[in-house]
Amino acid sequence: MSSEGFLKEMQTIGEKFLLKLQKLPKAEPVEIVSFCVVLLFI
Repeated sequence: MSSEGFLKEMQTIGEKFLLKLQKLPKAEPVEIVSFCVVLLFI
């Protein structure tokens, strides 16, 4: 995968996550932890 495609993918994931945070100001701790785990494995 090209670095350009990777950056675009990360931006898309980040935007989706930000939208989720806006919808759920009090996000479940489980969601936050799972998101961090996903980031670690990317």
